[in-house]
Amino acid sequence: MRAMIEADKGSARLKALLGAIGVAASSWYHSPAAEPKRPGPAPRPLDEALKATVVEFAKKYPWWGYKRLAIVLRRAGHMVSKKFVHAVFKAEDLMQKRRATAAELHQSAKLFELLPTRPNALWQSDVTYIHIPGHGWWYAVTVIDYYSRYLLACHLTPSYSAPEVSAAIDLAVQEAERLHGKLEQVPFLVTDNGSCFLARYFQKAIKDRFRHVRTRYRTPQQLGLLERFHQTLKREEVYWQLYEHPQDAREKLVAFRDRYNSIRPHWALAPAAGGDVLTPEDVYVKGRAITLPRWQGWAKAAKEKLDESMHQDAQLRQAA
Repeated sequence: MRAMIEADKGSARLKALLGAIGVAASSWYHSPAAEPKRPGPAPRPLDEALKATVVEFAKKYPWWGYKRLAIVLRRAGHMVSKKFVHAVFKAEDLMQKRRATAAELHQSAKLFELLPTRPNALWQSDVTYIHIPGHGWWYAVTVIDYYSRYLLACHLTPSYSAPEVSAAIDLAVQEAERLHGKLEQVPFLVTDNGSCFLARYFQKAIKDRFRHVRTRYRTPQQLGLLERFHQTLKREEVYWQLYEHPQDAREKLVAFRDRYNSIRPHWALAPAAGGDVLTPEDVYVKGRAITLPRWQGWAKAAKEKLDESMHQDAQLRQAA
């Protein structure tokens, strides 16, 4: 039958001919007797020197996947594509697999209306727990600039009392003024309702320096930026090692802070001019412009619509 159809192909359209005799076109084209497809070109071998560099960086920064690492490599002067880094990761079995480390097992036991459009307009501060074997629970008081995601302070302390939290705020102010000079405008400082942030000592320490905004009770999502940052802190630092003592933890947290600010590309920091995403240092220190995140644009539009509705209601009440 195949020979007959092949002979008649010149005088009739093949699909019409197949339909007339009740043969599905898909069956015809996928018939074992059909001519086999030619094999595609063999994959090109990976450049060994560049491959070694990718492996070196992957071992140096084991917390990051191939996409982020490709950006880090390019920033370091190595002209590699995301596709090349992906190929190296596959060839060297470097694809990240979720494993619980010993340290992780040890550790495991609506502020849309503010929408800052520049650095030092809105800071957030919070506390996270870190357990140091033989020394008990310690606390990392973190202060982050909302717009740039720049980590201004990460203060490790045995207590999250008001004086210690105030000390972290002082460190953040010192860092901001070191890089930008004296703050021209009073920033918003967003915290939760922890006892240290409600204490008179803390309120006195930040008076005239910040406009203090506290989140609603039992709404941790209003500190979502810091909650997400603490997840990064744990996954890329704390869960990777057991600290020997508090000073060891402090030194390694300093190294993490430098890495987070100056090397680690942040997905939320998309440059306005296009290209690879930026680091917090690019935005906070070097003044690179970024695009407004999509969710912030949506929140801003929602707020404007709400304001318009409230204005119309007020006009109707006045007319009545």
